[in-house]
Amino acid sequence: MKQSGFMFKLLSVLLALCLFLGSTVSHTVLTANGEEYNNYDNLSNEEKQAYLEQQIKELNEKLGSLEHKSKDTEEYIRALDEKIKYMKNQLKLAKEEMENSKNRISNLERQYTENEANISSLQIEIKDLLKENEKLKKEFDVSYEEYSKRARAMYISGNTSVLEALLTSSDISMLFTRLEMIKRVSSCDKILLKNLKEQGNELIAAQNELSDKKDSLTSNQQTLIKTKDTLKITVKNLEEQQVEFADKQKDYESEKSEADSLLLKIQKDTKAYSEYRHQNQDELDEINREIEAAADKYIQQLEEQTTTTTTTTQTETKESDRGKEENKPSATKPNTTKSKTTKPKTTKPSGVLSMTYPVPSQTRITTDYGSAGYAGHTGVDFACDSGSKVVAAESGIVIISKDLKNSDGTYRSYGRYIVIMHDKKNSAGNQVYTLYAHNSSRVVSEGQHVKKGQLIAYSGSTGNSTGPHCHFEVRTPTASYDDCVNPRNYLP
Repeated sequence: MKQSGFMFKLLSVLLALCLFLGSTVSHTVLTANGEEYNNYDNLSNEEKQAYLEQQIKELNEKLGSLEHKSKDTEEYIRALDEKIKYMKNQLKLAKEEMENSKNRISNLERQYTENEANISSLQIEIKDLLKENEKLKKEFDVSYEEYSKRARAMYISGNTSVLEALLTSSDISMLFTRLEMIKRVSSCDKILLKNLKEQGNELIAAQNELSDKKDSLTSNQQTLIKTKDTLKITVKNLEEQQVEFADKQKDYESEKSEADSLLLKIQKDTKAYSEYRHQNQDELDEINREIEAAADKYIQQLEEQTTTTTTTTQTETKESDRGKEENKPSATKPNTTKSKTTKPKTTKPSGVLSMTYPVPSQTRITTDYGSAGYAGHTGVDFACDSGSKVVAAESGIVIISKDLKNSDGTYRSYGRYIVIMHDKKNSAGNQVYTLYAHNSSRVVSEGQHVKKGQLIAYSGSTGNSTGPHCHFEVRTPTASYDDCVNPRNYLP
């Protein structure tokens, strides 16, 4: 009895543990700031949608509670940002569903077109088969009538056998004559019967083929009707999805606008200007590709210059050695021409890089790397007066110096920005790049070599900016957006 009670208690504990673990897994789909775990991707679209709706519902309750106190708080903005991230995931799901519907419609339309073509082809084939069947039927009827006549004639005349010919022949000559006649008649009958059989088999095969074609036609016609009905339903679903997507997009933009307005209001009070937090990912990807391409271009140039320098040095060494040989006593002295050495545009100072602050007048970071609930903040911000000097954090070559503008002439994303590929490597021996954004003006050009602390721009608020500041990024080992690191690790 005691053993039974113990087992019951143990089972209860195990069940409770399973329930606890299950609830833990189900609530770790997303992190607190909305970043997705791997198991989120393993959920079905329906499960993802249900989860996102639940999170948005909980955040709406939280926002409602915070609103009673004040909207003008970092806590409210963080909660609103988190909701916006969930809404962004909802839009992504809705977009995927629309794409799936569009693909399904395309497949159905293709199937419908192919079915119509098959039906048309089958109708032509059936028409030809009907003609062929009619022809074969007539040929068979003619052969059958001929064979019937022969059978009736044999019945009336009686069956002439070899024995009968032997007994009724008056002499041997008559016997041979009758035997030859029997042989010829028998051979003709066999051929006639064989032809009749072949025609009959051909007619049966043609009729079976015609029957199969008619069955295929019926099946295709039924499939065509079903495809048409499914197509109508799918088109209607897509239209509903598009309306729903438009509504969600409108809500998403509205929430982003509110978050940006609140952020701007708070930062105006604190003067700690930064960037609006919700940027277009496609736009960021496009800019990133441009920066990566520029880095590849200048790395290749450096490699070519290194190769040229090495080759020139080797050539000069050989010429020097040859000159020593020629200076020895000799009857005649040949003329030698020394080629000029071309210096590479970019030099590589030795040592490990050591950065200075990009804005000398403001060494305090006002918005940190990934701070204030802004997980997408891949640099640090130095809030400063517009027109403040922006300098190169280390020596290097300017690989990008340009303005990012919209079609209407307004600035976007980094605005007026500069990217430098530094001469020196970091302590790990990797290439390092720095980016300076939102400038009011640029004073250096692409391809120009700059020294540490050299003026490269004047600060401003161009592009995705809430106010005058310098957005500073460090990227290593590549110039990719994915390789952004915390600049604090490199600043004094």
